[in-house]
Amino acid sequence: RWSPTMLNRLCWAIGSISGAMQESNEKRFLVSVIKDLLALCEMKRGKESKAVVASNVMYVVGQYPRFLRAHWKFHKTVMFKLFEFMHETFPGVQEMAVDTFLKICQKCKKKFVVVQQGEQMSFVEEMAGRIAQDISELEHLH
Repeated sequence: RWSPTMLNRLCWAIGSISGAMQESNEKRFLVSVIKDLLALCEMKRGKESKAVVASNVMYVVGQYPRFLRAHWKFHKTVMFKLFEFMHETFPGVQEMAVDTFLKICQKCKKKFVVVQQGEQMSFVEEMAGRIAQDISELEHLH
C-alpha cells in the first residue's frame, strides 16, 4: 500500500547512513536505492505521487556526496535533473531542487571548478552560460 509518509521515513533513514559503509558497499546500495526509487516514480500515477518520489530521490542523492564526487557523469546528470525540477510547478518541487542543488554545491564544490575528464570546461563555466534559462521559472519566495 502506497504511503508517502513511509517513503519519506525510509528515504530519511537511507540518507542518514551516508558514509557509514565502505565506499564499494555504499555504491552498490545507493545504485540499488536510486533504481528502485526511479522505478517507483515510473509506476506512480498523478503529479502529487510523482513529486513525493522525486523529492525523495533528490534528498537521497544529496545525502551521498562521496558517491557524487566519485562519479562525475552521474553527478552531472543529477545537476541537470535538478535544473529540470526547477521548472516544475508542483508545490515544493522547486524548493527541494534548489535546496538539493545548494547542498550538493556545498559538499562537492571542488568538482564544479575543475575541468572533469571528458569535458571541455568546468561545470561552473557551463552553468554560467545557461543560468538564465535554468532559473527563469523559479518562484520568488521572499
